[in-house]
Amino acid sequence: MVPLFIRWVAGTMFIVAAFAPKLATADEAISGQWRAEQGHNVLIVMDVLADGHWASQTVQDDKVVAELAGSYQQTPKNATTGMIVWTPVKAKTTQEHGAATVETDDYTLENGGETLKLVTQKTKEEMVFQKHMAQQ
Repeated sequence: MVPLFIRWVAGTMFIVAAFAPKLATADEAISGQWRAEQGHNVLIVMDVLADGHWASQTVQDDKVVAELAGSYQQTPKNATTGMIVWTPVKAKTTQEHGAATVETDDYTLENGGETLKLVTQKTKEEMVFQKHMAQQ
């Protein structure tokens, strides 16, 4: 009797988790359309949604070298800093770019939320994104 009950509880928890909104993992602070010009003709364009999803495209020398999409978990330290774990679930990359992997970044919002600085925890590589408005 107990094993059946445990299976029912586990199944119910899985269904609830699968359909529950990600309210605690992301917020409006980092949402938006972002652009980072990395030098060497490299441009990264990223859409970050407040619901915990993101998509990005990396272009080098006018050639798309990576298209990624996935979810992220944001852990704010305060109103302008914190940590983000980016988890790609869809990726199309060139061999030169390499495979998509989970990345953990420290973030800082600057200039009234118009600049997003990401620093990878693993390599300490810094990327600076500017908030970008889509052209009408």
